[in-house]
Amino acid sequence: MMNLIDYLRELTEKERSLEFYLTCERGYHFEWRDTKPFLEKSYKEEVLSVRYLNSQGLCGISYTLDLSKAGIQSAIERASFLSSKGIAAIYPELKEPYPEVKRLEFNEPSKDELLENLEREREYLFSKSYLERLERESLSFGEEEIFLIREGKVLSWKYPSFSFFISVVAKSDKKSASGYAYKSSSSFREINFLDLAKEAEKKARALSLSEKGKPLKVSVLFPPEVALELLSILSFSLKGDEVFKGRSYLKDKQGREVFSKNLTIIDDGLYPGLSETRPFDDEGLPQKRKELVKEGVVEGFIWDAYFGKLMGTASTGNARRPDISSPPKVDFTNLYIKAGQKSPKELIISQKFVFEVLEVLGAHTANSISGDFSFGVSGILYNEGEPVAYLCEMGLSGNIFELFKELEVGSNLTFFGDMGSPSLLFPSMDLG
Repeated sequence: MMNLIDYLRELTEKERSLEFYLTCERGYHFEWRDTKPFLEKSYKEEVLSVRYLNSQGLCGISYTLDLSKAGIQSAIERASFLSSKGIAAIYPELKEPYPEVKRLEFNEPSKDELLENLEREREYLFSKSYLERLERESLSFGEEEIFLIREGKVLSWKYPSFSFFISVVAKSDKKSASGYAYKSSSSFREINFLDLAKEAEKKARALSLSEKGKPLKVSVLFPPEVALELLSILSFSLKGDEVFKGRSYLKDKQGREVFSKNLTIIDDGLYPGLSETRPFDDEGLPQKRKELVKEGVVEGFIWDAYFGKLMGTASTGNARRPDISSPPKVDFTNLYIKAGQKSPKELIISQKFVFEVLEVLGAHTANSISGDFSFGVSGILYNEGEPVAYLCEMGLSGNIFELFKELEVGSNLTFFGDMGSPSLLFPSMDLG
């Protein structure tokens, strides 16, 4: 591997138009269907992305699985050719120093450890008479190493990843329904199979008992996993490229109090232990911690080098490659809503009637520019903290920017990969 890295580094010393991005990934995937082994495989892949910036400031990109000198040269030629009709870009100067970030070791779980977790989770689920099937369990784990090579310099980072998914089916006298839960983390120890089983069981049970209800105005609780759907819609307007293009609702609102004082949104490329935590972004600039919204006030936006220059501001270390075949674009590192003080239980009992959303349908249809949304939802209706109805085929609609003007934020900040949120309670929504 080091011979390859040295060769790529030498190429960038001779030709400053070149940039290489190499990913080396290895890992394992296990899957069980109805508790029976369904799939077990290992994987290993090395992919090289080549970016070429021509004298007109246009970028071409190519990638290859052939890491021989001939394969690399062919990818360089393709990237150079494509640059004539490429997109505008710049290569920012690779600056020292970079922030110190602790590297996490990849500790592969033993088979005994894995089986113990599965046995504990399955024992709990099989004790529930209303559970019809343990439909699927899926575990993936591995590590990835990236190399960014430009101007004769080499930046590298290695990180582990683990994820677990479970789905179960519950049956009532009304119908059968499935519920699922998942968790991804940089540490196997942080993935609690039993907690995820309980979450999936809760959803499946509630959905199996649910029925269409009457319209009502009610407080609505979004647990962390579902709250991410709202954060995803809102975060579009915090991207600097969308500000430049005039599509961000917040483009002219920096320094203004737009949201509830309970809302603080942070993008932190240095948050310990998360998947996008590392010293540098995909342009080789230092990553940082940014408060984008602080107690309701819009503090700023995220930028890469190109759009930052167009707007007369510096990069915030937020260039990310959507995939190996794409150039870096403005994107978040680890984005989350800061935790509040109340537990989920305290939020539920804070209002007389609270509807807890367990399932959202149609989140992809929301308009990120205007903020308008219309979801199909299912969940549990509480009266003074006690469940009194299980509802499905209900609708929630509104505007995301108006919605976030009044809310309470829970203390249970939970990350799912590179995004996190606590529970969010909105005091008044029309549930139709």
